[in-house]
Amino acid sequence: MKIISYNAKNFRQIEYMKMLPESVKQEIEIVAKVLPFKANNYVIDYLIDWSNYETDPCYILTFPNRHMLPEEDYNKVKWAVEKGLPEHEITKIANEIRLSLNPHPAQQQSNIPQLNGTPLPGVQHKYRDIALFFPTQGQTCHANCTFCFRWPQFVKDLDLQFSMKEIDQVCEYFKQHEHLHELLFTGGDPMIMSPRTISKYIDTIFKADLKNLTTIRFGTKSLTWWPFVFLPQYNDEAQEMLDLFKRIVDKGIHLSIMAHFNHYQEMSNSAVAEAIENIRATGAEIRTQSPLLNNINASADIWAKMWDQQVNMGMVPYYMFIERETGPYEYFQVPLAKAYEIYTDAIRVTSSLAKTVTAPSMSAAKGKAQVMGIIENPLNGEKYFQIQYIRHRDYNQSYKPFLMHYDEKATWIDQLKPVELQLQNQ
Repeated sequence: MKIISYNAKNFRQIEYMKMLPESVKQEIEIVAKVLPFKANNYVIDYLIDWSNYETDPCYILTFPNRHMLPEEDYNKVKWAVEKGLPEHEITKIANEIRLSLNPHPAQQQSNIPQLNGTPLPGVQHKYRDIALFFPTQGQTCHANCTFCFRWPQFVKDLDLQFSMKEIDQVCEYFKQHEHLHELLFTGGDPMIMSPRTISKYIDTIFKADLKNLTTIRFGTKSLTWWPFVFLPQYNDEAQEMLDLFKRIVDKGIHLSIMAHFNHYQEMSNSAVAEAIENIRATGAEIRTQSPLLNNINASADIWAKMWDQQVNMGMVPYYMFIERETGPYEYFQVPLAKAYEIYTDAIRVTSSLAKTVTAPSMSAAKGKAQVMGIIENPLNGEKYFQIQYIRHRDYNQSYKPFLMHYDEKATWIDQLKPVELQLQNQ
């Protein structure tokens, strides 16, 4: 099956666009001036219920709307477009808005390591045992998620992208850091690359004979956006990709596909099911993760159904994230208290094998902070969040529970006030 891509310039060619009001099409064009927009024929034809597009999770996941920008910013761009300003002037306005949307949350740029005094711009090393690699050829996606916290990767004129091709330097970095055991290919989406391109990276890794490398991961949305990557009857390169996975496994390296599913609707057709079967047949494991998203999956019923369905399809539910404070997060954010309620209501009713999820988790500046519970002081009725870092820049600080003052409106750990130490020790 041939992929047909749509963006802000050609999306009106989509047949289903005829049923949308002109005002909706104009909103898409205006918001897409700021936030990257990309869809494809699989998403359009197989995932979206166009008869209920306004509330359809896959439509909202793909097509931007005016509420994804602050009203003032939306009106700035709308004014510029309606005035007919030159494209470079509109881009200037858009870039000013982009830079105000916290393009690199959680101090991502501070995660760039150095090799012998030289920065590695396509690597992030935040946690002791895992490094993220951003291969240059994989810094795009089959389609874009409207909530994506890495939206700056797709904005070329801002020059905010993480990427590099020099996998030999990554291998040397691993050799110099014996505690590194995992390498995560990320992006963008590494599955946008051809298997031949990925093989070149993998061959270099094999040749380097990294004794400390035990796990390779691929972070991907391809099972949702383009499952044909793994279906040989539709894609001439699919068998080559599957053979590559098996080659990694046969090398004795654990291979984990980190699949992003945001709603059970994304797993509702036979193409996805067959792609999952083909991946698992190589010996690779599939783990699933997603942020909790208002307007898409902010319901315990949705999560419980999604996790159980993932288990039944042979995948391992892994993370429920809190939406990061970047881009259109105000449209998608869910208060921490509500997030914890959704998580607990969902996990209580799932099957035993679905209770593998770590949640709710925030990828904050210091590390991944998990909301463990809400505690009430029986003496005065005051409530607290109990939190722990399941990952921390300083690994010694991981798994040490602490208390923060309860705030029912807070959506991120930075909005919480710490409880004084003497109270925690009482």
